[in-house]
Amino acid sequence: MKKFIKNIVVIFLILIIIYGLFFANIWLKGNFHTITQNQAYRSRQLDKKLLAFYITKYNIKSIINLRGKEKGVKWYDDELKVCSIYNIVHYDLDLAIDRKPRNEDIQYLLKIFKTTPRPVLIHCLGGADRTGLVATLWKLCIDKEDKKSALNQMSFFYGHMPFGKATILDRWLLDNISSDNVLKIENMIVKK
Repeated sequence: MKKFIKNIVVIFLILIIIYGLFFANIWLKGNFHTITQNQAYRSRQLDKKLLAFYITKYNIKSIINLRGKEKGVKWYDDELKVCSIYNIVHYDLDLAIDRKPRNEDIQYLLKIFKTTPRPVLIHCLGGADRTGLVATLWKLCIDKEDKKSALNQMSFFYGHMPFGKATILDRWLLDNISSDNVLKIENMIVKK
């Protein structure tokens, strides 16, 4: 029995180490991933150097910041400076991790999707939950992917955990994607 418990503990510790290394690697690279090649990318909040690197490497033309305007805060001011240097169009949208997105925010986001210069970089603090939600919307509304494929943007691979505060975003998505894979709010925009 002691050997069994010891083996379980060792396996558990190995899994924790693998999990930790996986997320450390994601964090060091900025949790940067392709949503749609040459069209849309996703990341965590990047520092000036990493942001400039990805802007140059992927020819980023616009940024959608999901953390809202925070003038006078270092990360925000740095991001605006980098955008100014590289002539990047910058959008701010205040999406919260612990509340449902407001219809007007989703409508604004869909308008940005259709009009912004591409490629676009979408980010929040960690690049997992809010960014996952918006990347899923991109896959549904721009790439016209099916629900199952689009929802892969809300996965463990990007750091999203389907429990805790972030579950409200998962539930909102499931409640707002119709059976024919159309975002219900997108229909509301067309009707107005």
